[in-house]
Amino acid sequence: MEETVTKEEIQEKIANIICKKPVEIGCEECYLLADGDICKDFSGCRISEKTEQQLRYVMIQKDECTFLNACAGSGKTEVVSLKAAYEMLQWKYYNRGIAVLCFTNDATSVISNRIRQFTRKNNIYPHYIGTLSSFIHSYIVQPFAYKVRGFKGKNGDFSFNIIDKDMPVYTNHWLEKYKCDVSYIDLKGQWKPILAHQMGYDIWKKDFYFASGKNSTKWLKEYYKSDSLQEFIRKKRETRSDFWELKYIRKCFRDCKEAFWRDGFATFDDLNYLAAEVLAKKEMGDRISERFPVIFIDECQDLSGNELSILMRLQKLGCSIHCIGDLNQSIYEFKRVEPNEIKEYIKDFKKKQLSINFRSCKEIVEFSEKLIGSTDGKYANKKSQFGSMPLLYIEYIEPQDAVVIYEKILEKYHFLNKENRILVRQNSLRLQLMRSNRNDYDEKEPLIVAAQLWKKELPQQMGMALELAGKQISRWFGGERTKTNYYCPKEITSVYQWRLFIMNVLKDILQSARLSDFTQTYGKWHEWAREDLGKILGRNYIYIKDYDEVIDRDFSKLIDGRNFKVSNGNRKVTIGELVESTKNSILVMTIHASKGCTYDSTLVISSKDKKSKGGHWKEHWINGEGESKRIGYVASTRAKHLLVWGVPKLNNKDKKLIESYGFINSKELLKNSKTNK
Repeated sequence: MEETVTKEEIQEKIANIICKKPVEIGCEECYLLADGDICKDFSGCRISEKTEQQLRYVMIQKDECTFLNACAGSGKTEVVSLKAAYEMLQWKYYNRGIAVLCFTNDATSVISNRIRQFTRKNNIYPHYIGTLSSFIHSYIVQPFAYKVRGFKGKNGDFSFNIIDKDMPVYTNHWLEKYKCDVSYIDLKGQWKPILAHQMGYDIWKKDFYFASGKNSTKWLKEYYKSDSLQEFIRKKRETRSDFWELKYIRKCFRDCKEAFWRDGFATFDDLNYLAAEVLAKKEMGDRISERFPVIFIDECQDLSGNELSILMRLQKLGCSIHCIGDLNQSIYEFKRVEPNEIKEYIKDFKKKQLSINFRSCKEIVEFSEKLIGSTDGKYANKKSQFGSMPLLYIEYIEPQDAVVIYEKILEKYHFLNKENRILVRQNSLRLQLMRSNRNDYDEKEPLIVAAQLWKKELPQQMGMALELAGKQISRWFGGERTKTNYYCPKEITSVYQWRLFIMNVLKDILQSARLSDFTQTYGKWHEWAREDLGKILGRNYIYIKDYDEVIDRDFSKLIDGRNFKVSNGNRKVTIGELVESTKNSILVMTIHASKGCTYDSTLVISSKDKKSKGGHWKEHWINGEGESKRIGYVASTRAKHLLVWGVPKLNNKDKKLIESYGFINSKELLKNSKTNK
């Protein structure tokens, strides 16, 4: 029945709900006549521009569990936002709602803004848009978990205290109270007890795991077989011979964890397990499923085993689950994400597909599909601004060599002012390239450099300006911060709003006669800055106030001579213009951080080491399997017009291999451009 309805009929029905379009006029006429609230700043009608695949997903029954298989660049975020808004505008319940769940604050902000555009509503209650972890924390664990875990609460407060799994014990000795009888050997070769906040339980795999280092996880079943634990067990059996079977060790883990929960502590990983326990209790589960009968999961390929278990239980309780994502972009194995588990979970779901890539040109789409071994993806006739050469490779001796050649290519084709990125697998390589790609004033005077870069009004420089300004401003906020997402402090719950805040601070600096004068000395600039910056930060705080977990920030007291000093030896030095190397620097990101992003061109730099984890062009991206190959796919699908792979010096055999995938040696492009001149 569904397939007999034409695209035009579907389009009309959606437009009548979303735009409140009069039936007697068409979408194009509506676009021309309307004031443009929904289509404002768009070149055409946002409904009629959608493909038939996109529109048919919007019209699917909300009560059907559905998997929307959306390839890279398919407009997934727009479609999910449109679908959610379409259902919200027809919603008839006052105490029940739709939950739209994402994995990052940034993604949440984007979808939230689009839903508000489509619905024309700022207050979307009774619906919820937020991260999956926030939803689990706010609606499942905190209201109910104390009942299943025996936590007595403190002064009438039954909320669990959330403990970071990386919290150091040496400054938090109370954690030693929750110590397991089982130990492990750390990176220094020393035996260390496994603590409650370092361990967790995966419902899907039915096994305990523990962190043995940053982003390093050991599974108990595998660890039990290891030489190091067997040595530990041999020593223990000298005095307690009957107790050291796997069953006993599992009990040690369980007892340790349960004591932790009983006292009201939990890690972020624990929240998922506790939520699953809550949902197993019918009375509590029914209350949650009745509150949110329809749930959308964006980027479902990032679901961990425990998160899948939560969805399974919500589904059994009557919730309709819509999973949206691309299993080929699952690259979070270190977070215990396994795409085969997700595939198993959605096997009985109704299937819909977005197969057209609107982001990349034909050559990049075809290569990416070949790389991942798929035949589903299609391209939307987007032409590369590099003509017949959108796939290039650069041979390097040192990774920085690839950056230099990449910059030459961008300069030759007038692409330096576009959105360009350098992508790498390892954070260590990112830091190395960043250090070699900038001068030391970036470190010494990040805010001054940021203001000058922002003044250029070029996308590349503006992106770097946000990073540098975020680095400086986040210092004044105190607390923990992330190196990605413009150094957003952990207390700020929306990366999107943090970015808006930084943007407007930079605009205000450049509107200040005193702070926009870069002909003065560093010392004088700092003198004015200590007087003016507090006011600038205070004025723009409105962008993040509602997203800040810290109350009563006083910016006037934060910016003083103690925490905002002139860089060494530069008090009497004139600021001057930016040096060329800083002006033309291209932002370096990890492949993981680039997921979900779009750029005009990318340089993806391969590791030299074939044994690196997912970072070598041949061993992992072309000949690899599983996550290693998917990392190459994610990196290669970020670019619109030009994809460049930076690879270690190749032999003739490897040259033939990479060229068989459509890549052209960058020397040819540079040679051709010289000839044309």
